[in-house]
Amino acid sequence: MQQFPMTISAAGNFSDSLKPLLAELEMWLNFQALKADWYSNEAHVLQFNFSLVRSLTDVMAQQTRETDSSSWVVAGGYAYLFEAKTLHTEAYIAVDDLLKSGIGIEREIKTRLLAVANAVAVEHDLLRLSL
Repeated sequence: MQQFPMTISAAGNFSDSLKPLLAELEMWLNFQALKADWYSNEAHVLQFNFSLVRSLTDVMAQQTRETDSSSWVVAGGYAYLFEAKTLHTEAYIAVDDLLKSGIGIEREIKTRLLAVANAVAVEHDLLRLSL
């Protein structure tokens, strides 16, 4: 089975009950990219590995020890690192602030997923994805 260019997982401290939501988000995001013709050039398909995390603080502390911290883009509720050579993006989506607010969590996760995807895509002249 071929894997989607955009995958979404959750950190180990999340419940397995999130798996259906993760699968739904992953299918939705890949479908948005397919509709926007992101996959037409097979030699230039952007790969994304999204991970839902409680907070960016601990994750970024570890990542900046392992990689050059200036390479990471950190913004409102997400952080990502794009590797131009491999067209691969590693991204973290924080959810603790969303859980505290308790409203529109799925929509806000989608908004953060799109923010990362679009930030990378704009550098490659791809159409922006939208909700």
